[in-house]
Amino acid sequence: MNKQAKLAFIGCGGFSTSCLYPTLQNIPEIDLVAVCDLKEELAKRNARNFGARSWYTDVEKMLATEKLDGIVVVGLPQMHYQMGKRCLDAGLPIYVEKPSANTYAEALDLAEYAQKKGLFGMVGHMKRHSTCYRMAKTIMDKKEFGGINEIEVRFANGRYPDLKKFGWGLDKGPAHAFLIGQAVHIFDLIRFFCGDVAEIYSIFREVETTDDGGIFGFAVTVQFKSGAIGLVNVNAFHCPRFQMSEYFEAAGYECCLEVRDMMELNYHARQKPLPEFETAGRAQIFSWKPEFTEVGASTAGGIIGYKGEMRHFARSVLGLEKPSADLFDGAKAVQIAEAIWDSSQSGKVVKLGEKKA
Repeated sequence: MNKQAKLAFIGCGGFSTSCLYPTLQNIPEIDLVAVCDLKEELAKRNARNFGARSWYTDVEKMLATEKLDGIVVVGLPQMHYQMGKRCLDAGLPIYVEKPSANTYAEALDLAEYAQKKGLFGMVGHMKRHSTCYRMAKTIMDKKEFGGINEIEVRFANGRYPDLKKFGWGLDKGPAHAFLIGQAVHIFDLIRFFCGDVAEIYSIFREVETTDDGGIFGFAVTVQFKSGAIGLVNVNAFHCPRFQMSEYFEAAGYECCLEVRDMMELNYHARQKPLPEFETAGRAQIFSWKPEFTEVGASTAGGIIGYKGEMRHFARSVLGLEKPSADLFDGAKAVQIAEAIWDSSQSGKVVKLGEKKA
């Protein structure tokens, strides 16, 4: 019960510092041994603020010096792919942020590289670990739900930038960058609930693209290998810049469940009406929302899922759990993003094969 995974972080930038590092103090399975960043001031800051015993600006020196059980790599996708391989070469399981690479070919290569090394890797698809979606998964896996027959998902992010400007290596414009760099979260989510995708058809509308980014949207129909069907709307229409809106709905057998913004769950159950409502014919409804104090601590706490994924990685390193959102899952999310883009450009249905790259 007292075992701890000795972990190091590579990357002390804005995202990891605001979303991942703050969770560590609340995870008993993690011993933060060291942090590393090319910028000395950032490495020193995060070591001081989050309790790492050592800091480095040289990855090779850190790997040669410290006795580690696993590595967390947070940076650009190229860094996830290249540094991820280097850490695997050192015999260490890895966690990388999403996307694990800029292309499905590279993401799949990274997954297979880890497999050949006899190691595992996880990808930062934190929605799987959020409170609402874990509750939803538990409900939908029950016999009563009857399996998933249909899903509808909407995710809006506001005007999205051209990530090429930030060194991402994506050169097809903001709409394509949005699919790979952000909406990939949603593509992992639909696989989490419905399994692998068989085929996709996508249509695309673009309102404008300026130096500040693009306003656009994709309307997508999805056929899953299970037979379930889905409608996925990912866009930059609904929200002002830097704001997000998310809606997930799944229909089972005469019942349905919805999640709004990862903060509200409503389950319309397939049960007999309560006696006092028999004349109204109303089914049983289960609803959940976090308390106000939980919302305030949503990043460091478990509501959004950052704490859950960090703890899950540590427990996987310790052999206590099986990795979820592993490198193969990360690759398949990028594959879906590429299929949506290809369909929107060709006007044709795209069928997804297991290893097409």
